[in-house]
Amino acid sequence: MAVAIKEDYQRALNEQKKEVRELVMAGLEQIKEGQTKDFNAVCDRLEKKYRDEAISN
Repeated sequence: MAVAIKEDYQRALNEQKKEVRELVMAGLEQIKEGQTKDFNAVCDRLEKKYRDEAISN
C-alpha cells in the first residue's frame, strides 16, 4: 500500500514539474515575441498561480 502511495506521489510530482517547465518556456517565448518585457513579471505570475493553486487544493 505504501509503495502505491509513493508511486502516485512521485507521478503527481513529475507531472507538476513538467507543467512548471512548460509554463516557464511559454513565458520565455512571450518575452522573445515582445509580449512581455520583464522576466520578473513572468515569474511573478507563475509564483502567484502556484501559490493560489496550492491554497485551493
